[in-house]
Amino acid sequence: MTPQLVDLIPTLLWFSLTVSVLVLFYRPLRDHVVPHLTTLNVMGVEFSFIRESMDRAIESACRHDAQMALAEKSKQWKVEMSPSDRERALHRARTHARLLQQVRLLWVDDHPENNENERRMFRQLGSDIDLAQTTEEALHQAACGSYDLVISDMERGDDPMAGLRLAAQIQQKGMKVPMVLYIGVLDSSKGVPPFVFGITNRPDELLHLVLDVLERSDLLGMMGP
Repeated sequence: MTPQLVDLIPTLLWFSLTVSVLVLFYRPLRDHVVPHLTTLNVMGVEFSFIRESMDRAIESACRHDAQMALAEKSKQWKVEMSPSDRERALHRARTHARLLQQVRLLWVDDHPENNENERRMFRQLGSDIDLAQTTEEALHQAACGSYDLVISDMERGDDPMAGLRLAAQIQQKGMKVPMVLYIGVLDSSKGVPPFVFGITNRPDELLHLVLDVLERSDLLGMMGP
């Protein structure tokens, strides 16, 4: 046996042990360990789970809005986010990771595939997410479940204001759950619509809005009734 091969034996043993652990404990690691990590370093290789999901969410939003802008020739429909904006959102998520763990979100969208990356980002941060594709389904789930926040699109089916109608009905039914609109095209000149906490088309701003809601709820909880 050559000296070079002998030197490789410890590395090969560690690699075999790592593979064995991953095979034996894949599900527990995936469900209980990985969601609470922002990075994982294995043999010098760093995996940034949250960063990757956010980057994919941003790329997806940019592709969607670039197509819209190409058709309508409007710059306001492009999602632009600097590296500093991305890092600021990630830093805040790491700092307030406790708030995002075990949070229950109701995500309403008739095309859930459009925000798959965003949902993955929140799940990796420890949040539980239920999906609804219609206003009726969302109202039923909101009435039956205990949610910390509702995230909704604006347009569903033939109703361009479905998100606003859902927010109004949640208020009318006396449900004490805040709502954020996450849409594809944002006209910031219109401000925040009634009955909603905030509105955005950017993944980083969505993360900030969710944390804003959770921080206020946490503060109210500490203050008591």
